[in-house]
Amino acid sequence: MAVSSLSQAASSGVIHFRGEIVEGGCQWAPASADVAVTCSQQGKPVTQTLALNSLNGITLYSDSTVQTRVQYLDAQHKLAVLQVTYQ
Repeated sequence: MAVSSLSQAASSGVIHFRGEIVEGGCQWAPASADVAVTCSQQGKPVTQTLALNSLNGITLYSDSTVQTRVQYLDAQHKLAVLQVTYQ
């Protein structure tokens, strides 16, 4: 998965919200082989570092608050779209 594709995905797109936003979304900071994810929990920032190749199907919190899905755009798995679902 290319880091540049994650960076580009973070700067564009459309987000639709239904319901009430209690806490803001997470900040995703990609690096060469991993990504630092910082989310607010009870008003305090919590950071987790995850390997880029392990992002598909992750649930960041035990209560299923944040889930991820990776869709690869090429057969070599160099380009991908990371979908993040907040519940």
